[in-house]
Amino acid sequence: MERTRLEGIIQQYKRDAESVYNTWFVNNEERLKAFRSIRRGVEEVIAEIKAGSFGNDFRGSSLEFVLRSITEQKQVFDGAAHVLLEAEAANP
Repeated sequence: MERTRLEGIIQQYKRDAESVYNTWFVNNEERLKAFRSIRRGVEEVIAEIKAGSFGNDFRGSSLEFVLRSITEQKQVFDGAAHVLLEAEAANP
């Protein structure tokens, strides 16, 4: 796909008020908070591993928190894939 065609598709998608881009990312403080929370959780897992305090139990662990947070964001990743699939279908 030519670069200019792809840029046109991206701009069209950004203008669509109902697109995942606009409904999930633009001015969506809740979504941004979730990603910040995941980042902090990953930092905690790393710190525990470095300190040798990362336990053997998944339940209640910092890793469980991170994985639960990521799975809650599944729709974001599905939405991102949807954009690319739409673009590909519209411009074979």
